[in-house]
Formats: sequence, structure tokens, C-alpha cells
Amino acid sequence: MNKLLYILVTVLLFNACQSNKNKKTVIDEHSAEYALDYQGVYKGTLPCADCSGIKATLTLGHDKTFIYETININKKDGCSVHKGSYSVNENVLTIKENRKPKHFLVGESSLIFLDENLKPNTGKLAKHYQLKKQRKFIYQGKYKTYYELEDDYKQTLSLLQKGKNYEVNFSASKVKDRAGCQFSGIGKIKKDTLWVNIANKKDKEILMYIAPSHDNLGVEVFTPNFEERFSMMSYCGGGASLAGKYFKNTITSNNIGVFNSQTSINEVLHTVPFAQVHKKVGSGEYIGDIYDDYEIFTQNHKLLYTLTPKDTAKTEQKINRILVNSPFFKTNKGINVKSTYGDIKKAYTVNEIVPTREHIVLTVDEINASFSISKNKLQKGWWNDKSKMVNENKIPLSTQVDGFFLWWKY
Repeated sequence: MNKLLYILVTVLLFNACQSNKNKKTVIDEHSAEYALDYQGVYKGTLPCADCSGIKATLTLGHDKTFIYETININKKDGCSVHKGSYSVNENVLTIKENRKPKHFLVGESSLIFLDENLKPNTGKLAKHYQLKKQRKFIYQGKYKTYYELEDDYKQTLSLLQKGKNYEVNFSASKVKDRAGCQFSGIGKIKKDTLWVNIANKKDKEILMYIAPSHDNLGVEVFTPNFEERFSMMSYCGGGASLAGKYFKNTITSNNIGVFNSQTSINEVLHTVPFAQVHKKVGSGEYIGDIYDDYEIFTQNHKLLYTLTPKDTAKTEQKINRILVNSPFFKTNKGINVKSTYGDIKKAYTVNEIVPTREHIVLTVDEINASFSISKNKLQKGWWNDKSKMVNENKIPLSTQVDGFFLWWKY
């Protein structure tokens, strides 16, 4: 295994637990040993009977070494790390966990768990028993720590690419007697991880890493040296720290969080663990409006947003519609699912207002968005029979929207 990669993975796993040549012979072209580039990092969230799930990460090196980590979500002392050498026979990869063999079927960018008879799980949760090969993470963007309540303390992180490096900025507004965090520095990429020197003195180095979170919806921040974790508190007041998980939470005309208008449903399913994706049949206001809706959750089962392709049963299609479920996601002008008609009108030009069966729909072209408001919230006379248009003066400015949608054309 590349030495730097091995050290990096070991460091990340340590912190998670500390917080509690060609051959001339004829080769089978379908053999994983030769046909697939299986080396790399694989992640997944496995079912758990007494916890929210088991985060599993398997790193495979080119020198046949592995690191296998499991973390029981929301359980203390639920972390384990195993290291050793792996073997590949045909399409079956084998490691050892507690001296017992653990087998995987090697696929295209995935590893499927096999039982002792080398058979895959065929139950209702079968798709959860696999690990997905990780792809390059796009760091640039704005991030925020996630809390359910809007008035809870939050910290923000901004990453702006400048050449090969990144400008790193942490900030937080003061809440009651707690001073906000303030830090600015330069992050350097090494093996898909950002490294930042947070030492106060020029001749000293204290490294902090910024790495993709397990679900790839954001990043996790910590120090590789566990004993140096308190250095992240020196830039904050009230006992706060730069450490933690930060989600990408910005909405633009072609982005929501880590996804954009060029993202296919297949790419979504490869990015986010299956445990955090729920597929359901969606329907519209009219008969025959049937959709494949993919709900995206946090690891603690909080709904973030719902992604929908144009046609059903076609996961190769790109995202066509997004229902924003959580107020955590906002536009650059602060609009979210709890915004009012007055908020939207003040922030953007409302290009069109049309009625549907149960709602009126406001269209904002600048962000490719629409907002629905129930007709029950409108004042009498909201419909002008002469102009055949919605009377905007009959929409109370304080009326909160019922739905916030993004529409991406391709």
C-alpha cells in the first residue's frame, strides 16, 4: 500500500475510535485479480439490530494490505479496526476479521458481502450488504454543522480552491455567552484529504484534516494526533471547537449540497449509503402523475431532500426535480422551506404565479425554483376573472410556503 495512503487511513480510523508485470499464462478476463481495479477505499452502512447502523470502511492497498473499520452509530465503544493482508481468488476477495475470514464479491466499484458458503444475502436488506468504492470528492463550497432547530448554535466552513490549494475559513456567530469560532488558513490536498496547519506560531506545525464524511454529504474535521485536538478549541469561545461534521448546504440554480444538475440517480446511489436513501412511489396533484422519489436522510434518519428523475425505472437519468425537505438548505439569499411569500418577493423576482388544483405556484427563474402555497392561505378575491391571473395583493406576505422545488432541465 502507498505509504502516505496507509498512514492517512490509519490516522482517520484511529481518531474515530479514540473519541470513545505481466504474466505469460492465460488469464480469465472476468477474474477480479486482473480485470478490475479494486484497490482503493470502500464505504457502506450495514444493518444493525440495536443501533442506527454500522459504518464500515475497507481500504485495499496495491501491496495486498487492508484496513477494515466498523463503527456502530450512536453507540459508545462501538469501533473496531482490523489490519492485515487480503487475497483475491477469481472474483472473491477475502480478509480476516478476528482471525475469521470475511468474503466479498468484487464488482464494478463495489464489494458485496458473502457468507461462509460464498453466497450473497438475498433478504429484504440485501442491497445494504455492500461497500461502494469512493470517488474523488469536490471540496469547494460552503458547509454548516447540522442541527434540527434553526436557532441552535451553528458553525460554518468555506472552502475556496486557489490553484492546488484551498482557502479555509471557519466562522460562527455569537450565541448568548458563547463566542463564535474564527479561523482562516490554507489547506493542501494529499490523497484526497485537506491538511491545514492550525499552529499559532510560524515555526510550529499542528495539523488538522478535512476529509469526506462517511456518507459523502459533507466533511469531517479533526486532528490526526488525538492529543492535539484541543488546539482546535483555541479559535473558539465557550468550549466550542472547529472539530465536527459539516454538511454542504447551499442551494443554487443547479446545485443542492453535493449534487448538481449533471448528477444521475445512479451517481446518487453510489455516493450515499443505501441506509440513508429511501425510494418511494411519488404522485402529483393529478391522476397519472407517478414518480420515483429518492429521499435522502442523515445517518440519524432526518430527511434532507427528495430527488426525482423525469421517468420511472430509469436510474441512469439525471436529477430532474428536487423537493427541499429541510430548512437546513438555503439559497445564497437565505431562502428555505420556511420562507414566506414576502421573503421570496424581497429576495428574488417572481416570474410567474399560476394556480393548480390545490395550490398556487410561484416560479423564480433565477434559481430554477418553484414554491407552492395552499389556496386555503389566500385571501378572498385571489383569482381575477377578468385577467385570468392570480391577484398578488391577495397573497399575505407572511404566508409560509408549503413546498420548495428545484427544477433541472437537461
